[in-house]
Amino acid sequence: MTEEIIRRTTSLCPECLQPIAAEVYVDPETNWVMMRKQCKDHGEFKDKLSVDAEEYKWQQHYTDEVNSTINISTKPEYTSTGIKKIKNGCPYDCGICENHKSAPCICLIDVTNRCNLACPICFANASAKGYVVEPSFEDIVKIMEHFRSMKPQPAALLQFAGGEPSLREDLPDIIRKGKELGFVETMISTNGIRMAKSLDLCREYAEAGLDAVYLQFDATNHPEVWKKVRGVNLWPIKQKVVENCRTVNKEGKGHLTVMLVPVMARGVNDHLVGEIMDYAKENNDIVGGIVFQPVSLCGRINYEELMELRYTTSDLKIDINKATNNSITNFYPLALTAKLTKLLAWFDHVHAWAAVSHHDCGFATIVVVNDKGEYEPIENYFDVEGFIRWSNKVWDMVCNKETPKPTSLLKGVNLEDYGSVAATIGKFIDDMSDLGYRQMMKAYYFAGAVKYVKPAALASKTFRSFSRLVFAPNLASAGNFFTTKNMLISAMHFQDAYNFDLERVSRCLVHYGVVDPDDPNKVMEIPFCAMNTVHRERIEKALAIPGEKTESPGEISKKAEVLIQSIEK
Repeated sequence: MTEEIIRRTTSLCPECLQPIAAEVYVDPETNWVMMRKQCKDHGEFKDKLSVDAEEYKWQQHYTDEVNSTINISTKPEYTSTGIKKIKNGCPYDCGICENHKSAPCICLIDVTNRCNLACPICFANASAKGYVVEPSFEDIVKIMEHFRSMKPQPAALLQFAGGEPSLREDLPDIIRKGKELGFVETMISTNGIRMAKSLDLCREYAEAGLDAVYLQFDATNHPEVWKKVRGVNLWPIKQKVVENCRTVNKEGKGHLTVMLVPVMARGVNDHLVGEIMDYAKENNDIVGGIVFQPVSLCGRINYEELMELRYTTSDLKIDINKATNNSITNFYPLALTAKLTKLLAWFDHVHAWAAVSHHDCGFATIVVVNDKGEYEPIENYFDVEGFIRWSNKVWDMVCNKETPKPTSLLKGVNLEDYGSVAATIGKFIDDMSDLGYRQMMKAYYFAGAVKYVKPAALASKTFRSFSRLVFAPNLASAGNFFTTKNMLISAMHFQDAYNFDLERVSRCLVHYGVVDPDDPNKVMEIPFCAMNTVHRERIEKALAIPGEKTESPGEISKKAEVLIQSIEK
């Protein structure tokens, strides 16, 4: 077997962080996909990207093949505080600079770097810094306004992180302001300690407009794993957060969806993939899915530790299928739904957005939990590729203002098989000129979408929730789909200096927003992996509040232990 070069890109030297040429290739001995690069001062570096070369190559082209990423551009053209000219080259012109190819879907704001944990694994390295970085309410509003001003596609999703964002007493006001500015969904990334301690706080967040709780969730009932990755056993905390969010929803105070976010490290918690998935399945009324995050060198993890712990999304896929009896047929690149999300947003009269990310950034798929509590592939219920191709076609028609002749696509289809809603559409679908173009396209979309439902789905809960999605296609019905026995299984593989790829950075969809230390009237917008690998320390030191210091990791851990014990009682 000869060596195969898949593509060439630009990476960073892990020692000096200077841009260097890199090759992504298939190693002939292992059949692994590797990255190789050479720094003139520090020598050669290699890293593993995937243990499955064939699947890796498939994901590089699939979204183009099904038309999801053809003739679609979200390249930022305007923000209220400007787009930077290329001067020093990526990733040193952040930002946002004119080199960036995809608009962010998520505006991510570290509302504080203070934390009530001292985790050995931490993107932000929060509690070890010593200094405090905490933007004012006014600065946070400025950041949010910057992201909402972006054209042609403003950020639709708003996520608060840290540190631990719940340590900010004004977080409900910040959430409320985000909703006022038009963010479609607001999210909090949290360890859950304060939300576990206080049901009233959960109510307050929900009433302010919080939609999703991205809950750090690295294990189930395994105290030794928790202590290794987070310093303390957080299992009682996690269960209490889920219980509190469920209570809030039952009270009608709001609707919180919990997303489990496990950071995965080889030899530490990779054996728990199945238990984490089972917990999500058992709590699917409140848990919408899982966002796995293979560990990266964006915190207190040295190179030697990383080489021991390197765990790729391809390793994760193997472990997921071990846990689900091979129930995942395909792990789809994130950009597969780029046109579908635009279409749903258009139907819902909100700003259209699309996840036009790089193929290596992660994956997303759906696994169905059947009436026996067993995992099944979504492909048993739907022709996924056909449905995506149809959605892409309808979005292209919308872009071109094409007017369809709907019933022509229904030849050979008995709509009675799909229920009364579908049959009714067939009776009036050609007489809709008075309902307007948007309403007509909704009906046309449903009429075409039912063709991709398989017979096994017709009596299932999955079909009923799917029907709500396509008959009333909007973001709310899409959210409901994931808490009705249809679990979202996804992953984001954030980069470090060893696997850093500037092609990925230029298509990043998760951007930090910070006030520019050199010009407080401007906002810096920085791709997630560039922030954590290159920029964080310099920016945070410049924005640190004079005279304020964080507690030491030891003090924080002691307080966390006491709080956990009080919740256990």
